[in-house]
Amino acid sequence: MPVPGTNPRLTPVFAQARQRASDLINAGERDAAIPLLRDLLKQQPRDVIVLRLLGNALSQNTVFDRKGSEPEGIRLLRFADQLSPNNPELLCDIATQCKVLGRTRDAHIALDRVLSFAPAYPRAVRIKATLLQSGNRVDEALELVRAARATKDDPALAVSLAQLSLHTKAYREGVDAVLPLVDQVGIDKNRRQEAFYVLGHLHDKLGEYDRAFEYFTTANNMRGKHPASDFTPLFEWYSKESFARMPTASHDGSRATFVVGMPRSGTTLTEMILAAHPKVAGIGESIKLNTLGSRHDIQTLDQRQADELGAEYRGMIDAAVPDTSIVRVVDKMPENYMYAGLTTKILPGSRIIHCKRDARDTCLSIFFQAFGPWMKYDRDIETVAEQYLGYLRLMEHWRETLGVPMHESSYEQLTADPEPNIRAMIEHLGLRFDKACLEPHKTKSNVHTASVAQVRSPIYRSSNQRWKNYEKHIGPMLDLLADV
Repeated sequence: MPVPGTNPRLTPVFAQARQRASDLINAGERDAAIPLLRDLLKQQPRDVIVLRLLGNALSQNTVFDRKGSEPEGIRLLRFADQLSPNNPELLCDIATQCKVLGRTRDAHIALDRVLSFAPAYPRAVRIKATLLQSGNRVDEALELVRAARATKDDPALAVSLAQLSLHTKAYREGVDAVLPLVDQVGIDKNRRQEAFYVLGHLHDKLGEYDRAFEYFTTANNMRGKHPASDFTPLFEWYSKESFARMPTASHDGSRATFVVGMPRSGTTLTEMILAAHPKVAGIGESIKLNTLGSRHDIQTLDQRQADELGAEYRGMIDAAVPDTSIVRVVDKMPENYMYAGLTTKILPGSRIIHCKRDARDTCLSIFFQAFGPWMKYDRDIETVAEQYLGYLRLMEHWRETLGVPMHESSYEQLTADPEPNIRAMIEHLGLRFDKACLEPHKTKSNVHTASVAQVRSPIYRSSNQRWKNYEKHIGPMLDLLADV
């Protein structure tokens, strides 16, 4: 039986193009897949597979077209759901996007639909467990996963239990759940890769650092090595002369606040601290700046374009946070450090907080984390260090050559002596200090990043100098970072 909403008589050319788009997405090449999928959708507007592929390819576009509307990606998935009702994978896709948008209730509704007819559906169980965990409901997440495992022996559920065990400190239980997957070469590659990552984290917690590093290395080797980013074009586009010629938008951009830095440098903690303030809200990690930055040739940017780009970003945060009592909206996409020059021009009055952390701890933590196919440099410890050095050069260029104003926040100083450092951040935003910022772990907001465990705990210092546990394994990285 054909899937409802699809054409059983598709041409081989159409089917091959659709498969090509799927392969591009799986390789992390979403930008290349999207135009192809749009063309396929024009040919077959009710093809559920194309709708799902395009909806997921657009998943990082979290921009609301109008107040109350949904981004295009989720609208396409909802249309596919109408054509193919009770498709568990579609419903899981919808739940995943709702989670990213902060629409936790809608995500739970989609997942509960799946679990109503497939109570142990592994992907639905995993996503719901993650949602429960992000809402500080770890016990409910554990109950859900254990109940599913009692009726279904699935690698995804084993990984989910192991990941939860990191938060309950039941590390041996986690190891026992996921260790059998290591030798099961026939299971899905992504599940085995996840198993290696979570085993690395579990053995790290157990203090078994040699074994942990072995598992992290195996997981990264499965993904293949890629070079670090080439920052040369940014230095050329944003030379001192071209920056001086670039027009400044005519509107007020002071509601926008950017928390930037390398991943794993304390950006999530910083956003949580700021969002605990009654006049501040966080929107998580938005790709809006990346979209705007790639839309125009920066070297030919004129006044009209600068105004349009700034207005579009302001429209996005106004739609995401319509409450006018919120005077600062925090976008904590770490890689927005690449756009510090652009934000200064299109969002005059916006604030930048630059999160810094010990280079060795930062690079090691990146190497230990699975960020997804769109991040390329995190798979090799030396490449991570090369990326870090490029990032440092760029940040120095923004500050020293172009004079882009920003507040420098040291993770080590923030965790060692929180109050004066938090006061300095709040002052940078032009706000009065509020004591709620000292207890960000008590916030009721959901957290969906790799740092969820840390920000659900009081501010602590135990992650500092972690690299010393792995010193004998990271010599090449240490050599590259010797002068940092």
